[in-house]
Amino acid sequence: MADRIDAVLEQQARRQGVTPSAAATDAEFLRRVSLDLAGVVPRVSTVRAFLADDAPGKREELVDRLLASGGYANHMATTWRNRILPHGADAARGREAAALQKWLRNRFAENLRYDNLVGGLLLATGGDELGPALYFQAHDVAPEKIAASAAELFLGLKLHCAQCHDHPYANWSQREFWGFAAFFARVKGPEAMGAQSAYRLTDLHAGEAKLPASGEVVPPRYPGGEVAPEDAGVTRRAQLVLWLTSRDNRYFSRAAVNWAWEHLFGRPLAGSLDDIMDASEKTPNVVLLDALADYFVASGFDLQELWRTLTLTRVYQRSSRSSGEAPPAELFARMLPKPLTAEQLYDSLLLLAPQRDSAAAGPTIDATGQLEEDARRSEFVRRMRPPPGDPTAYRAGTLQALLLMNGDAVNAAAAPEASSLLGALEAPFMDDQERIEVLLLATLARPPDAIERSSLAAALAECRDGAERRQVLSDALWALLNSTEFAFNH
Repeated sequence: MADRIDAVLEQQARRQGVTPSAAATDAEFLRRVSLDLAGVVPRVSTVRAFLADDAPGKREELVDRLLASGGYANHMATTWRNRILPHGADAARGREAAALQKWLRNRFAENLRYDNLVGGLLLATGGDELGPALYFQAHDVAPEKIAASAAELFLGLKLHCAQCHDHPYANWSQREFWGFAAFFARVKGPEAMGAQSAYRLTDLHAGEAKLPASGEVVPPRYPGGEVAPEDAGVTRRAQLVLWLTSRDNRYFSRAAVNWAWEHLFGRPLAGSLDDIMDASEKTPNVVLLDALADYFVASGFDLQELWRTLTLTRVYQRSSRSSGEAPPAELFARMLPKPLTAEQLYDSLLLLAPQRDSAAAGPTIDATGQLEEDARRSEFVRRMRPPPGDPTAYRAGTLQALLLMNGDAVNAAAAPEASSLLGALEAPFMDDQERIEVLLLATLARPPDAIERSSLAAALAECRDGAERRQVLSDALWALLNSTEFAFNH
């Protein structure tokens, strides 16, 4: 499958007279795949070992190690939590959000089949199992809100555009939207909750979706398909999940691989899935999307196998640098740089300056047995998270820039008395060139270039005592953490 992906996209590039970028260096690939799969920059020891390794299969081995790591499960749980919850919903429901993070992390750690993961989320009942019910709670258990979200997340369809009227661009009617919403019309949350009450979802035997203007009852209907038959022994949610996660449901498998592609490449393989199902002429990218979706289904909806396949393509391993004019983005002739997410930034800073009293990424258990998250991490993420938009565009504003320049997280990472990295540079057996190299390996996962070596060496040579040397190294680290190169995954 990896060879097929490369063949299709390289053929497109040749047809348009585009020369793809050269292969990424080992350092560029290491930092890129570490952030994409584990959500954090690699450690200095990892960088040294990888750059020194001459084995031809070292990139495949690296991908396998990352997929087997706890960092992978944490990062995928964070990524999915951000995908499935409305923007800002987790801030108001910290306990439930932490439980959802844990629920997702456990499933990614065991590499649960993707169809079972989605089915478990959509069939959540809450109660003693905190976490997945937050998806419904955050959407106010409103059928139209859940339907709009589920259609876009798991089918790749923008059905919400047909909520008030027929879709203006795609072939979806208002009746089809409310037919999909009808699958969630009988899901009810508790009428009232005490402070310690468990949030429980119930599937009732009554409850219908109605057209807003006329009040006409709309029966549950699969998008682009038939009306679901009434079955007293099966809830409507269960009916939907059986159809949605079916091996034959091309909407489901296409949406999954299109999202995975966007996660790695910064833009989806196909921009819209609403109208391509019955398109008479499909673009090469859509043909490739179909083949990748079939491959995903044949693998048993194996997410780790999908990540492995995509990251080992020549397309993914291209450099982000281009010798001439930037090629059309849909050719994927070069890798598009992506700004680090707020979580990637914080966790990478924490790696450079571990805080003894700080929780690890993800939820922990407090003294009362309740789930909780690192408050400093949550606050940093809340303030640094940009509004939804293009994942390749830097969308942070002035407040975020000031937080990086003067905030506690960066200051702690670059403070001589707090940073474990700067503390390690005090070792008497290291010379200045080694200290400079460690700074660059730790932050940018690459050795310093000639200019960086000479300028930092000159600054260190002018120091009169140890205090000045520590300050120069601290300033250099601060500058690297605030650099564009650190802020982006290339």
